[in-house]
Amino acid sequence: MNNRAFQAIHLAAFVVAATVSSGAFAQKPPMQKSVCQAVGFSPQEPVGDRDGHTYSVSSYSCQNQGGDFDGAILTGSTIWESEKGSSVALAGSGVIRRPGMSAVFVLTDGKSSLTMADGKVTGFSGTAKGVYKVAAGAAASLAGKTFSSTFRSTAGGQFVIETVVD
Repeated sequence: MNNRAFQAIHLAAFVVAATVSSGAFAQKPPMQKSVCQAVGFSPQEPVGDRDGHTYSVSSYSCQNQGGDFDGAILTGSTIWESEKGSSVALAGSGVIRRPGMSAVFVLTDGKSSLTMADGKVTGFSGTAKGVYKVAAGAAASLAGKTFSSTFRSTAGGQFVIETVVD
C-alpha cells in the first residue's frame, strides 16, 4: 500500500469516527459492584394464611466499587415475601451517597432464592430491577433511569450486588 492510499484510509476513518455518535458503537454499560452486609434483618414472620408463607424486612449497607457510584455508600431496605425457598420483593428502596453526589432508588421488581449444596442452605442469589427516582450532583444524569441487578451471598455474612444502568 502506498503512502497516499494509507493517508486516504486514515482520513476516511477519521471522518467516520468524527461524524458517528459514540452511542452507535455497541458498548457494554459500566457495571458497579456493591459489597454489602446486613445491618438489620428481622426474622421471617408467618403471614398466617398457609404454612411456610412468610415475610421479612432486611436493612443493609454497602461500599460501591466502580461505575457511576464508585466509592459511594449505599444504605437500603427491602421487604421480602417468601415461600418454599423463593422470595419476591414487595418493596425496596435506598440512598447512595458520596461527597458531591447522591441518588435515591426504588425497586420495581426483585426475586431471590436459596442456594443449596448437599441438601443444606448455603446462601442466596437473585435479581432486581429499579429506578433512580432522584439524583443530584455528579449522579444527576441518572434521575429517572432504570437499572438491573444481580446479587448473591458471599463468605462472612456478606453479599455482592452487581448493577448495570439500563
